[in-house]
Amino acid sequence: MDCPTPESYVAKFVTSMTDFLVDTDVLIDISKGHAGAADFVDALTGQIFIGRISAMELIVGARDKREQMIIERFIGRYQIKELSESIGQVAYQHLQQYAKSHGLALADALIAATAMVNDLALVSRNEKHFRPIKGLKFLKAKY
Repeated sequence: MDCPTPESYVAKFVTSMTDFLVDTDVLIDISKGHAGAADFVDALTGQIFIGRISAMELIVGARDKREQMIIERFIGRYQIKELSESIGQVAYQHLQQYAKSHGLALADALIAATAMVNDLALVSRNEKHFRPIKGLKFLKAKY
């Protein structure tokens, strides 16, 4: 059985959607040199964004100042979607609805809200936390 390429998998998903928000888990994989993650994101058509919350999560994950500088350069390669009042309100609603029933965490609620408010498809391997959110355009990163 042939394994689908990132391009063929993405092509099946992309119809009218052209812009994407890449979740922190995929960004971590890319920053650590995971070729499959980079190929998957490279196969996406349209504009690629990261959320401010993902940028903050990457910085917090740095082990030291040198690694932080490397991460800051990595983040600088992407367009960032900033947090806003409307994102905060949508994230709050998501937490009310999904925090207890599905384990939705604060950062994931903000990331999902960033995608929804900006009409972006969220690209993540974290299907468990994001799939239940009604109205979220979600593309599972397969690599």
